[in-house]
Amino acid sequence: MQNAPSTRSRWGGLKAPGILAGIAGAGLGASYVVATRDPIPEWELRLTEWINDAPDSLATVLYPVMQAGTLGGPIVVAVSIAVFKRDWLLSGATVLAGLVAWFGAKGVKRIVQRDRPLTYLPEIIVREGNGTGLGYVSGHSAVAATAAIMAMAALPRRWRPFLAVVVVLVGLARIVHGVHLPADVVGGWSFGVLVALGALGLVDVLDRPSAEDLG
Repeated sequence: MQNAPSTRSRWGGLKAPGILAGIAGAGLGASYVVATRDPIPEWELRLTEWINDAPDSLATVLYPVMQAGTLGGPIVVAVSIAVFKRDWLLSGATVLAGLVAWFGAKGVKRIVQRDRPLTYLPEIIVREGNGTGLGYVSGHSAVAATAAIMAMAALPRRWRPFLAVVVVLVGLARIVHGVHLPADVVGGWSFGVLVALGALGLVDVLDRPSAEDLG
């Protein structure tokens, strides 16, 4: 009889997911407190200006990295999992998690109603779009974090630092391009991690061996 995948293999060796969820929850809560302050904290505006003042050459380099925060990011991860790991359940969960992160972030935006940096910093350099719309939470940051956690569940541990760096760069790129404030990015990262952990938990439950399999 073929053994069902174990809980350890389904989580890819991610240790202490409860602690990771706690950290993400704290990040989401703290960023929400900052994002809902009126007026916007002065330190956040100054930090935004400092990051946004990056040279155009850096913004150009970061632009393709930033695309990992679009829906294409989870799709690439899902296809890779399906092709190289033959794990169709984890692959499907990755696509689903990416969609939840993307559209969930849009839902949070409508609830919080926080504008993008241009509203508070008229001199900010907007390098993508027209700088209008809602900012909290960053959808790109959320999707990038979700895709990274799902990839970490499938890849060896040595890939985790690289994936973490990509997630950080996606968030920083959103500030460099003038479309998000730091709390938007932190909130997006935190939201994305929580979505991914929820998806992995669902995979774990669905893939848990039944009583018949154990018997």
